[in-house]
This record gives sequence, structure tokens and C-alpha cells, in this order.
Amino acid sequence: MNYQPNLSRERYVRFLRHFFTLLLFLGGTKFSTALAQSTIEGTVTDAAGTPLPGVSVVIDGTTQGVSTDFDGNYSIDVESSDAVLIFSYIGFVSQTISTDGRSSIDIQMQEDVSNLEEVVVVGYGTQKRATVSGSVASVKGEELTKSPTVNLTNSLSGRVAGLFVNQPSAEPGYDNATIRIRGTNTYNNTGALVVVDGIPDRDGGLARINPADIESISVLKDASAAIYGARAANGVILVTTKRGKSGKPKITYSSMQGWATPTVIPDMANAPQYAELRNELEVYNLPVEEWQAATNAFNSTGTYTRPDGSQRDAIYTPEDIELFRNGTDQWGHPDTDWFGETFKRGSSQEKHTMQLTGGSENFNYFSSLGYLKQDAYYKQSATGYEQYDLRINLDAKISEGIQFKIGVLGREEKRYFPTESAGAIFRMLTRGRPTEPAYWPNGFPGPDIENGQQPVVITTNATGYDRDTQDFFQSNATLDIDIPWVEGLKLQTTAAIDKSFRNRKVWRTPWQLYTWDGVNENESGLTPVQRGPAEPNLSQEAQNRLSILLGANLQYQKSFGDHNVLVLAGTNKETKTYQGFNAYRRYFISPAIQDLFAGGTNEQNIDGSSDRASRLNYFGRVSYDFQEKYLMEFLWRYDGSYLFPEDTRYGFFPGFSAGWVVTKEKWFENMTSDSYFNHLKLRASWGQLGNDKFDDSEFPANQFLASYGFGNYVVNNSLVTTLSESVFPNTAITWEVATNINIGVDARFVKNKLNLEFDWFLNKRTDILTQPTQSLPGLSGIVAPRQNFGEVENKGFDFILGWNDYIGEEFSYGITVNAGYAKNKILFNDEAEGSPEWQRVTGRTIGAQLVYGYDGIFATQADIDAETLDYSALVNNLRPGDMKLVDYNGDGRISPDDRYRTERNIYPTLQGGVNLTASYKNFDISMLFQGAWGGELFFNFSEAGTIGNYLERDYNNRWSVNNPSTVHPRITNRADQYYSNGNTYWRQDTDYMRLKNFELGYNFPQEIIGQIGLSNLRFYLNGSNLFTWTDAIFDPEGLNTSGRDYPISKIFSAGFSVSF
Repeated sequence: MNYQPNLSRERYVRFLRHFFTLLLFLGGTKFSTALAQSTIEGTVTDAAGTPLPGVSVVIDGTTQGVSTDFDGNYSIDVESSDAVLIFSYIGFVSQTISTDGRSSIDIQMQEDVSNLEEVVVVGYGTQKRATVSGSVASVKGEELTKSPTVNLTNSLSGRVAGLFVNQPSAEPGYDNATIRIRGTNTYNNTGALVVVDGIPDRDGGLARINPADIESISVLKDASAAIYGARAANGVILVTTKRGKSGKPKITYSSMQGWATPTVIPDMANAPQYAELRNELEVYNLPVEEWQAATNAFNSTGTYTRPDGSQRDAIYTPEDIELFRNGTDQWGHPDTDWFGETFKRGSSQEKHTMQLTGGSENFNYFSSLGYLKQDAYYKQSATGYEQYDLRINLDAKISEGIQFKIGVLGREEKRYFPTESAGAIFRMLTRGRPTEPAYWPNGFPGPDIENGQQPVVITTNATGYDRDTQDFFQSNATLDIDIPWVEGLKLQTTAAIDKSFRNRKVWRTPWQLYTWDGVNENESGLTPVQRGPAEPNLSQEAQNRLSILLGANLQYQKSFGDHNVLVLAGTNKETKTYQGFNAYRRYFISPAIQDLFAGGTNEQNIDGSSDRASRLNYFGRVSYDFQEKYLMEFLWRYDGSYLFPEDTRYGFFPGFSAGWVVTKEKWFENMTSDSYFNHLKLRASWGQLGNDKFDDSEFPANQFLASYGFGNYVVNNSLVTTLSESVFPNTAITWEVATNINIGVDARFVKNKLNLEFDWFLNKRTDILTQPTQSLPGLSGIVAPRQNFGEVENKGFDFILGWNDYIGEEFSYGITVNAGYAKNKILFNDEAEGSPEWQRVTGRTIGAQLVYGYDGIFATQADIDAETLDYSALVNNLRPGDMKLVDYNGDGRISPDDRYRTERNIYPTLQGGVNLTASYKNFDISMLFQGAWGGELFFNFSEAGTIGNYLERDYNNRWSVNNPSTVHPRITNRADQYYSNGNTYWRQDTDYMRLKNFELGYNFPQEIIGQIGLSNLRFYLNGSNLFTWTDAIFDPEGLNTSGRDYPISKIFSAGFSVSF
């Protein structure tokens, strides 16, 4: 019943394996004879002639290398007279030297006080790290490939300061993490703008980009994002994919095989425990004065005789409970672990990537072919994900002044699901009563919980299937023209066409479960019962999207002595169209024909829709620096959005930043690489950014025009379809505005081994587009449009602290700590008239819960008798085991007015990571610890009781007649008591620390692999989420209040990469 890839996919995988084998064979044939080697020797010194020990000397394109000794001397064997050596050392500029047949090469390395030559990607261009005055963080693609996850968003967690990454689910195909730059700045859409190869907001987003195709990712966190204006209020993530480099063709193949298990499986009550709890519920249906006698009777005989002579039987007798416990009666008294019956020991996932890169002086190319497959936790799983992707990037130098670049991506994403969602499945798993069988002893599936819900069957294809296929084509091209009559002036034109298709097919069929007659312990005692729809039915939908971007910009860059100037101005026009269609039919002529034409015409449904969007943008940058010491930059964007009326359609968003490299002043002129203090830069920025995406939908609903919808009304005793105005228009609606302030410092110490980046920020969001749902509640019958009146303040800090060093000649290590803290506060929002201050959202964090305060337990009747507070607003009669609540307003009674807003929400306020790396000879190891603090979740187990199981925690921590706790309350049936939820007893801190990633790798020496024509061969073992330290019951990144998220994966994997 598991989904099966078609034959073409299997052939594809076999092709990769056979192709790799063929390459190895050809390499072995061609290079079976050892090439003649020569030895190159030399000495490496600094600018003053002092020998440098520990300098890395590596043959370009290989992993073969040596380190200089204490006197700066080195000796290395090369197999080619034109080999290229790369000399690198912390705090110095790396040098690439061609041997040109020489046997002796001495090198003098120049100090790199602050990595001045490092280039980072910024909006519409690149900048040297030394001249960046904004808050820009970056991560290299090679770091992302160290994660075995198949979703790129999850690889970013813990690697970038100020990047808050939360993965609530690991379900294949739906395992995207939410990414918030510097926390939450608004109570509308909080997603960052993603720009891939210069094209913003591409369909398909960030998650499914092959990490092996990525050169770098930059994160614009402050006014540096102002150049993207309208959609940059939540920050910008810039993704740059790899491009070809001059040199001979190079083929790289990488493969990974992993096995995933849940990080956390909740501990549910077993059958004896559930039986005991279920009996307690029956006791609590009696008057309090009978509880003790009924409990004693249920525990001894299973029957209680009431004072009036009537009898009350326990749901489970003592004999039943013992049979559950000893496991001797699998037919009548099972002890079912629903998670154990549904989950397998490990689910597989695999990734394969083959890349070809190379080029010449006039033409470079990069191509990549990828495949991945991901299985789910379930046995005979219907859930899975497959992806095929192809990327080609070409760079051509047409002439001395003309360059052309083009990139093309093709990707297919296939998602396979059962006919129920993961949320519904985990609802079944947590509800499943352990006293009922998942399978009868003869292997037939047991009865359902209700309405056909039986997870061991629902998770397979036995009930039908849900197949969702999405295809993406993305293309972008740029033409750079140097204007010959003006030195430094360049014209760049850009065009991008993205097309995507989605086809989803949901086929639902009846299925069979089995009930037992309670007598015959074989197949004759089982009766099949049909569940699901009466007959097969089919839902099918098709969508297609087209996005077009056309743009051009002029850039002038010139140096006048010590003065460096860059001026950029450009424009973009973006259009996006959508068309969708869906249909439904039942009454199929045969269940073997699963296409719409074979369905009946009765009760069919057909629907469709379309949308259009457009934006027109003008943008620019003016940068100036003096000797790369005094830095200034002005960014601007003039944006027009289709979401606003003509009078308010355009918004102007400026940004300013400045920097001062203090260590370039004259009083530091004697500073050298041996100095304790090596580099100091101070930065500050101010900017305004816009936001027009006021919700998470692809095409937010129009707010400035009258909106109409169909409605059904009875007119003259007949049902008539009419039009009605669904939303009143707001003709004054305009942009949300984010005002960002950032102050930062960059520093390096101790011979450039210790580096620090620290930023403090203040973001203020005004004119937030908000619906007045409190002052104008729904019962008024009016649906008001969004209005510009919300205000939020968000402030905090983020930092990076790193240390890199060598021990001896062959051991290097690095430690990097990054963290980001962000705390928001609502300054103004719509409030219900007359609501008390402690219940208002104004002045508190976004998403703060309204709850009662837990204040202990009424352990005995004496406690109740001594209580002076009036609980009549919540409950008529207090009983032992009930919960005490805080009288927040001090009026002597417990009522809804005693609820108050908490100071936290579901998202952490502090998130960070610790990255440890080390290498010794050909071995390398890396460990990434990632954690988050400051979030909370309020649990709501609304189905535990007669229709669902309890957590083992609730069994171990509860008030009972024979164990009257003063801390934990009495169990409830389907959350039927006033204290069942909505108070601080149910608050769960979601703080955690994980070993997010661990990798141990080995690079084979060149003298071994060179004999078979390989330039690189690496094997590695990898683990993700191996350990989690937390007090949370469920996975701390899950956001479902009942713990019904598909759990995060713990992944063990092994892989290799080989280059020819």
C-alpha cells in the first residue's frame, strides 16, 4: 500500500549509479599508470620577512595539501608542471600561485586586517565586507550542505545571528520552517522577502532549492533592505546560486542515504493505566460523598452498591485490568501502543546531486542535476516526497564591454499523502485507546475510534490517495554593457520568466475494518465493517502561475584618489497571473477507472478562479567611502502596488547608513597582525521600509474596492442565488511602514583570531493594516476592511563571536557563537470597549494569551469549605481535585475578568547556535548546537476521556481519591471542567537546546585517488537533531496545543562526494 515511484524514476536512480561506476572505470583506465611527480619547496613569510608557521598549502581542485613548519618551510608533491597552489592563513590574504614548472616558490603574504577582500551579496550588487555599513549576515553554501535535511529552510537554523527559524512539522513535503528576521514585527505577515539570483518572490520560494547549488546566502536585517522597499519590512534573504569558473571541466557527484525517526514520541497511558483512569471518571459522576466508597468497591470487586441500593459497575473490573497488564488475552484485553503499531523503526531519505562546471576566459558554465526522496514514519506509508531538479547557469563574455548571463531551473515536486492530513492522523494516534486493538491477533485491522478513524489503515493507500504534483520553470537573464565613452558606467538589463503548474488528485475509496464477536478467537469471529465514503469519489484541481519581471539599472563606479563612489539607479516591473480549476465527482462506473469522465453527473461540482497582481518599482543606491575608512550609503525605493488605490498606491522608502573604520586612523598605523587589537568598525543605519502583504495569502483580498460574494436567500418560497457586498471598501488604505534603527560594531582581536559582530536594533511598525474586530465585533453583521491604525515596537540585539586558530602544523579548529534576541510590544491596536487594562493586547507582546492564573488545588473538602473566593461564575459546586485560580482583580470572586495577558507567546525571544569545527590531516569534524528560549505554549487536551487516551504524565500527576494532590488537578472527561484549559497550569515552556548537526568526514589523499583520475573523494557520517535538551512534553518546535504536529526528525545519514 506504500506509494511506488514509477519506472522512469527508478531508471533515473539506476542511471546515476551506473554513470558513476562508468566514470570510475574510465578514470581507472586512463590513470592506471602513475603520473610523474615533482616536488616544490619554499618558505612563507609575512610582509616583514618573519616566517609564518601553519600556513595551509593546497593544490587547487584537490584536497591534497601540507602546512608550513615552525620556520615557514613547506614541501609538496605535485603531479603536473602547471599545478596551482593556494596559500591561506588566518589574518592574511590568500594567494593562488601557478607553479609553471618551478621547483622552488617563496611567498610573502600580506595582512588581511578585516577580511577586506571578502565580497558579500547586497541588494542589486555586491560589496566588499570592509565597506558594508549595514547589518548584513551571510552563510556559505558549503555550510548548508552539511545538514542532512532535505529542506533548505531547516539547514539555516542556528547558523545566522538574528534569524529565528522554527520547524513545526517534519512531514515529507510539508516540512518548511518559518523564518523570521529579528523576530516578529507585525501581527500580519512576518515572512522575509526571498530574492533568488536577483529575482524577488519567486514561486516555489526558498525551501526546495538544492543546497548543493547555492554559493551563498545573505540576510539583510536593517536599512540595507530598503532598496527592496515594499516587501522588505520583514527583512530580505538573498540567495546566490553557483556559477562556472574558468578551468577544465569538473564533474562532482554526491550521494547521501539517511534514516529518520521522531525526536519525540509522546508517552501515552497504557491499557492498565487508561482502564484505571476510565474507572475514576465513573466515580466522579457520583456525589462527592460516595467517591471513597465507590473507589474502594471498583478496586476490589468492580461493582459499587449505592446508598439507595442501586449498583454502579466499573468500566473495567480488577480482572480486566490484570489481563491488560499481563498480556495473556490479546483478543479481549490488548495493550495497544498506537504509535508503535503505526510507526516503523526508521524512514529512509536519500539525496543525489551531479554537477558539471568549468569554462574559459570567455565562457563559463555550471549545471546541476538533483534527485531526492523522502519517506514518512508510518508503516506501509502513503506519505512521501520526491523531487527532481535541474539548474543551468551560463556566463558569456561577448566582447570586452558586454557580458551575458542566463540561468534556468526546472524542478518537479511530487507529494504523496493518504486521504487524511497529518493533523488528523496524529489526532487519531493521541486519541487511540490502548484497550482496543490496532490489529487483531490474526493481522486484520481492528475497529475505528470513530467515523472510520483507524491510523494503521488511514496512513496507507487502503483508503485512496492524495497526489500533489508541482512543476516549476524559472529563468533569468542579465546583459551587462560597459558604456565605452564613460569610464565606470555600466548598463544592466534583467528579464525573468517563471512558470509553475500544480495538479492535485484526491481519490477516496471505502475501506474495511473488523469487529469481534467476543467469542471466536479466529477469523470466524470477525465481521468486516465498511468505513469511509459509500462509493469512490474524486476531487481534482489544476493551477498555473506566470510571473514576469523586466528591469534595467545604470551603475556608475569610480575612484578619485582616496574617494570611492558608486551610484545606482534602476526600475523593475513585475506581473503575476494565476488561474485555477477544480472539480468533484462521485458514482464512478468502476473503481478501477480513476478519472473524472468515469464519474456520475449527480452531485458533481465544478469551480474556478483567477487572480492578477502587478508592481512597478524604482530604486537606487549612492555609496561613498574615503580610503575605506569613512563609509556612507543612501538607499531608496519608490514602490507601486496593485493593492492600494491610485492616491496612495506609491510609497517612498529611504535608507541611510554610515560606518567608521577606526583602525584605519593614524593612531593605529603601527598596528600589525601580531597586535592584540586588529580591527574596529562602527556602524549605524536608519531606514523606512514598506509592507503591502498584510496576510499570508498569495493574492491578498482587495480592500479599497467593494467586494461581492454569492449568497443563497429564500425569495417567494424559492432558494435564489444573489450577490451581496462582503466587505465595505476603504479608499484611504495605504502602506504599512517599518522604521528601522541599527547600531553595530565589528571587531577583531588577538592576531585576527577572535572576531566580534554586535548589533542593537529598534524596529517600529506603524500604519499596520488591521481589521477592527474588537471595536466592531462580528455580531454587528458588518465585515470591515483593513485600516491603517496598528503600531508595534520590536527591539533587541544579535551578535556573532568567533575564534579560529591552529595548533601545530596540521590541526585547526574554530568556535563560533551566534545569537539573536527580539522582544516586541504592541503600541496601539483595536481593543474591545470597556476591557480592563490587564486584558488588553496594547502594551504586550503579539500573540500573548488570555488566561487564568493557576493557584493550587482544592485537595480536600476542608480546603473548599475554607475558601473565601466566589467561584459561581465558573462552576456551581466546587469539588475536591478542582483547581484554585488567582483573583487577579481582587474583587473576591473568580470570573472571566480575572483572566490576564501573559508576557510571552509561542515564539522564542532568544535563538542562537554554537558551531564547532576542527580538522586534522584529512579528517574533519563539525558540530552545531542550536537552541531557543522565551516561548510558551498552552496545552488543550480536549478529547482525553471516554473518546481518547491520556498522557502518561496525567496518570502520574493527578489528584485522586486515594492520593489527594495539592499540585495536580483531578482528571477530566473531554475537558468538561472549568480548569481543563485556559490557565497557567497548562503552560509549557518551549525552551530547548539541540545537537542540531554533527558530521565526521574524511578526504582521501590525492596520492591515492589521483591514480584513478579523481581530484576529490570524501566520505562522511552525519546526524541531525541527535539530542534535545528540553522540559517540553512534545517536540519544543511544535505549535499544536494538543501535540498533534508531525514530529521533527532525528536523522542518521552517510554519504560521499567524488570529483573528476
